[in-house]
Amino acid sequence: MDLATIGAAIAFKRTGISEREIGRRLEVPHSTIQKFFSVHRHSPLSNAALKDRPRSGRPRCTTARQDRFIVRSIVNDPNTDASSVAADLPTHDGRSVSERTIRRRAAEAGLYHRVKRSAPHLTAAHRHARLQFAEAHADWTVDDWRKVMFSDESSVECGQNHGQQWVWRKKGEEWRGENRKLTVKFAGHVSFWCTMAAGGPGSFHVLNGTLDSARYLNVVRRHVQRDGIRLCGEHFIFQQDNHSAHTADEVLDYMERKGIQTLNWPANSPDLSPIENMFACLKRNVTERNPSNQNRLREIAQEEWNLFTPAYTNALISSIPHRLQEVIERRGGSTSY
Repeated sequence: MDLATIGAAIAFKRTGISEREIGRRLEVPHSTIQKFFSVHRHSPLSNAALKDRPRSGRPRCTTARQDRFIVRSIVNDPNTDASSVAADLPTHDGRSVSERTIRRRAAEAGLYHRVKRSAPHLTAAHRHARLQFAEAHADWTVDDWRKVMFSDESSVECGQNHGQQWVWRKKGEEWRGENRKLTVKFAGHVSFWCTMAAGGPGSFHVLNGTLDSARYLNVVRRHVQRDGIRLCGEHFIFQQDNHSAHTADEVLDYMERKGIQTLNWPANSPDLSPIENMFACLKRNVTERNPSNQNRLREIAQEEWNLFTPAYTNALISSIPHRLQEVIERRGGSTSY
């Protein structure tokens, strides 16, 4: 019973109402009312009677020494799991300790088993370039970023396995060193190139075969100027990463002839590009629809891309100043995006 019910039961009891009638009025089983007053039969019917008597609780199945061993094992190897710690835990009576107990002892020390966050693998040169970029654009407003059209390639697979990795860590340490899962790009069953801006999603172009400079130049000719004017206006800025096909001489020469202004983008910085957040959402949505073959996969991916709204893309663009501020605060390191 909660405190309000207990208080009402005591009030009824003081007026001489029977325990069975109290149970009926409070819609509580008679046995519960009877047990409560039996436990407190030697206590005055006062506020003190509202509190349960102290209980010893179930004794701990681990000693203080074992608790220290559990915490030390996890701190020394954050990539271990509860079953491994339980198997290595020294015992004197031969009784095994459950994985749940391992997790409870770790939680008592502020350690929780969590999925590793994905983050790009950054060298010192990457960090330096990212910091320079962030500082150079720190005074850009959201309106400035609304003039930028972002682009990139990605891929989706049927039955894609995202490969979650787990690590023991404390709260607020998800982006520290070994607590992250470092990622590299890979080709999937259906590859595509897309654009987006504050004005909404742009083209969704399926790539057939390996992307080389000739294929990419064809994509640029078909989509970039048209998408940029539609999403950002005539004086848009085009963002692309440093893929070798993107920086080929014929591609850069074409954009220069057409007067397409490009953004000097730092290498290995997917966390700074809002289109990567759209790709992550797209992949989750496609996986939930469970396409059965490659043709259906292509159709579903296109449908899900078209469902993104300008309100969603505008919110992503609005986050860019915060991303750059995190890069500056972390001296070029990974952001929480």
